[in-house]
Amino acid sequence: MIPAVAKVPAVVGPAEAFRRACQYEWRHLAALRSTWILLGVVTVLSALNGITLLLDLDKRHTISPATVADVIAWTLLSVQIPALCFFMLVLGTGPVATDMVSGAAQTTWLTVNGRSTAYGAKCAVGFTMGVGTAAVSALLGALSCAVSLSVVGARQPEWAQTLAPAARFVGWMGCWALLCLALVALLRSRTVSGLFLVLWPLLGERITGGLLGYVPGLDGIGNWLPFAAGRAMLTDVSAYSGEERPFAQALVGSHLSASSGAAVFCLYTVALAAAGLWAYCRIDAGAPLPPSGWSRP
Repeated sequence: MIPAVAKVPAVVGPAEAFRRACQYEWRHLAALRSTWILLGVVTVLSALNGITLLLDLDKRHTISPATVADVIAWTLLSVQIPALCFFMLVLGTGPVATDMVSGAAQTTWLTVNGRSTAYGAKCAVGFTMGVGTAAVSALLGALSCAVSLSVVGARQPEWAQTLAPAARFVGWMGCWALLCLALVALLRSRTVSGLFLVLWPLLGERITGGLLGYVPGLDGIGNWLPFAAGRAMLTDVSAYSGEERPFAQALVGSHLSASSGAAVFCLYTVALAAAGLWAYCRIDAGAPLPPSGWSRP
């Protein structure tokens, strides 16, 4: 009788482990019904986005490229962050929170060969989802704008001038996905992270910047806060006409150029993603935690 030969587990390199971890995250995300519902809603709203452009037509039936770029970016100046963020907030905070709440984190780490690999895969998939969704949304929004202007007989804007703002919007949404992941890992609560990401850009950062302005030597600190730099990245104030520029500048809240704002916002994102990795690798996931948060008594 021939003795059975024990099978030796195959050694998987870091690159292959990361690839498998990304596949694992993609399959998990695609299996959720909420993912497809949200993407469907975003698709419909993006296709209808151009209708809102007709409200900004002047008496000569013309529209500026800056206004078109603002519409493609989901009316950034009106709500301080792209309205698309509120939809992507659900998808962005889900990958880390779901593992923790369901108690499946340890299974995930064993499956993908470690915590750092799991976190890296979540970041890669989240960034790709954010960039891909924003790119499709921007394309649909641009087509919707073009069709809407054509229907009413309005002059088409210089579309070439909207390419750079659209590209910055796509990159911004990729960073937003990483911020969602990192904050959930740091704060260990999906609810608290969501509230922070909604309230901080709208109110918290404005109040903080105003208060820090009273501190000697910190007069211009408001220009360098994360979402102030993010707004400067998305909105090139110099592209607005003389009458509109002061109003746009006040809404942006930062005197940084678009390129400088992009660099600062990306640096904040990288720093927070690194902090999220540190926190994620130290999470105690021995048992499922309540949906309201991850803090143990």
